Amino acid sequence: MTSTHPFDWLSDLSPAFAAQEAWHSGTYHEESLFHLVYEPEAPFAIACGAGLLAEHIRRFRFSPDVIQRMGQVSDVRGCSMFSESFLNHLQRMRLRVNVWAAPEGMLLLPGEPLAIIRGPYAQVLLMETALRWLVWRSTQWATNLAVVRWEKQQWEEEDTPSPPLTTFNFDGWKIRAEYIGGAIADEILETIRTPSRPPNPTEGLICQWRSKAKPSENTPAPLSQIRRVYKANHALGDIWLTDALEEMASVSKTSAGITDRRTHRHKTLKFTRFQNLYQPLLAKGHPVLANQRLGYLRQRTLKQLEAFHFAPLGEYPHGWLLP
Repeated sequence: MTSTHPFDWLSDLSPAFAAQEAWHSGTYHEESLFHLVYEPEAPFAIACGAGLLAEHIRRFRFSPDVIQRMGQVSDVRGCSMFSESFLNHLQRMRLRVNVWAAPEGMLLLPGEPLAIIRGPYAQVLLMETALRWLVWRSTQWATNLAVVRWEKQQWEEEDTPSPPLTTFNFDGWKIRAEYIGGAIADEILETIRTPSRPPNPTEGLICQWRSKAKPSENTPAPLSQIRRVYKANHALGDIWLTDALEEMASVSKTSAGITDRRTHRHKTLKFTRFQNLYQPLLAKGHPVLANQRLGYLRQRTLKQLEAFHFAPLGEYPHGWLLP
């Protein structure tokens, strides 16, 4: 029996405290770039949860009720932990964050983020709980079930039963993710109460760049896009791009050199077409992701498992484009 209780988004106030600190320090409006990082214990991850994040943003409001609840949070001395000026800022705030995410059901390799987030520093911080629960955990759940399919070599696209009914809360998100990952009904019922591991310190919402922060000389420019290149329908490799590299990466070229992440060797990929992995999810805070059938997302997972099993995955090249 699944729960129908709505998720309490104020159960974790740490993102709001971090955003308040940025508000009072004057850094809240700095342009920033974050990666949502998941480090799979398997040799791959199955991206999941982008549709949930889009749905959450459609409902996202700092309503008077939310502001009142935050104003009632007090310390041991009974003093409010959120300042009046910060709460007023939240009431006036309009989300201006841009998010690009890998399509749900897409296979990602270690080192490839689930999403790339750009926007005002404090606004991105305020989205941390939603990103962690809706995308990071959905990916974990979907990946766990997809690994079972992978090991059994069971990826028939026709194995797509009608999607289960879900609710917009913890249990519903888990059921949705495990269906996309390839679970059958009995597996979902067995795993719904299985604890999920929390993010490691190197996972979750990780800041890659801030406009006024002084970067270290040894800090590379952050990844902003991945091009997956194909010969016919066979994936040949993933080309990692920074903003600068994307500018110079011609769309008409049919070959590219990369430095492979695993071997650190140079490799030339010759291809007939490519696909940009990260697709727009939010544009200036507005959802731009079209709703997709859950059955289609599940079929994408199964087709990805089949395609990459014969790649083979352990030798699949992925890494930075050579300038």
